[in-house]
Formats: sequence, C-alpha cells, structure tokens
Amino acid sequence: MLAILHPNTALDSEAYRQTMEYLENLPGVSIRVHEIQGASQRLTEIYLLGDTKSLEKAEIEALPAVERAIRISEDYRILGRHKDDQRQSGFTYNGVEFSQNNLNIFAGLCAVDVPEHVEMMLQALEDNGEVCTRMGAYKPRTNPYSFQGHGKGCLPWVFEKAGKHGIKVIAMEITHESHIEEIDTCLEKLGRPTGVMLQVGTRNTQNFELLKAIGRQ
Repeated sequence: MLAILHPNTALDSEAYRQTMEYLENLPGVSIRVHEIQGASQRLTEIYLLGDTKSLEKAEIEALPAVERAIRISEDYRILGRHKDDQRQSGFTYNGVEFSQNNLNIFAGLCAVDVPEHVEMMLQALEDNGEVCTRMGAYKPRTNPYSFQGHGKGCLPWVFEKAGKHGIKVIAMEITHESHIEEIDTCLEKLGRPTGVMLQVGTRNTQNFELLKAIGRQ
C-alpha cells in the first residue's frame, strides 16, 4: 500500500509525527519514505511493505498527514517503480539486453518483399554495428487487396540472412496463433541462426487467445 501525504507536509510537524508513529507500529508492516521535491512543492510518499491485506484504505487516509492511500496490486508493482527501486525489470534474449538502461534500435523492413532488399538492409545494419532488426512477414492490412507479406514462405531466407549478418533479434509481428509454430519450426530447422521477438500490433492487443498463446512460449 502507498500513503501519499498532503503536499509540503513538514517532517517535524505534529501531524507527520503522529502519522509515522501509527504506521511504524503496524504489525507485520515495514515502511519506507520517498520524497520528491518539485519546483513549488514537496511530495512525500510512504510505502507500506509486507502483509497489508488487512489494512483498510479509510484507516490510513484518516491519519492526520495522509492525503490519500493507494492499494497496489502485486501484478502491477513494476509500473510504480521509483529510481531507487533495484528490482530487476529487464531481461536478456539471445545475448541482447532489454531494459530501461539501454536503447535497442529495430530498423528494418515494414514488409518483407524480396531477398535483395533484406540483404541490403541487414548489410547496412551490420556495417553500423546493429544486432536487432524488424522484418514484416505477416502484415495486417486495412485494405484486403494490399500486399500482406509472404508469410512463412519468406522465413527461411530472412532467418538465414539474419544469421549471416550477425543479427541477434528480429522483431516480427504475428496476427495468428499458427504464426508462432511456423516461426519456431523454421528456426529449429535452420539451427536457430537468429532470435525472434514476437510483436503484437494495435489490432491484436484485444486478441486474448493470441496473447495467451504468446504467453505460453
């Protein structure tokens, strides 16, 4: 749970003293104070760490220095991180680090058309020391008559050329569960010369069956 104090609450005030005394004596709960100094006011947040399920928001908000209390779900704690929070938030895939401490550029082809263009793009990336790219094999289109990509037909030569040019990760948008197996089967057959990061487009952020299939990988 997070207790947000009234703006500019003085740390030597009676309201702050009473609030801290109450919070420090909560059983099974430890506290951590975080202060943010803005241009015109100071904001103080107090983290209540531990088993806070039995605490009521109204109970905390009744304390003299507290403006409001927020119950933070375990599933979404990563969204409320502060700079002094040392919990790991990134990951490494195929030798490439992805975190808020580095920037990965995925320059590439929105739609894969011919091998020559893939070769040109990957050569340019290699020449500039880039190890990530994007390659659109499956392209969702608003117009059904527009080019929608080569699909699994282009995967072998895209992956082979990526391995040839030292590409570690390809961001590839998928629009159907079957695309996951097609990509994995092709990578396995070729000896996994590169890695693929599955990309979900705006149209599929509500495609829950696809999202669940991706989550099982």
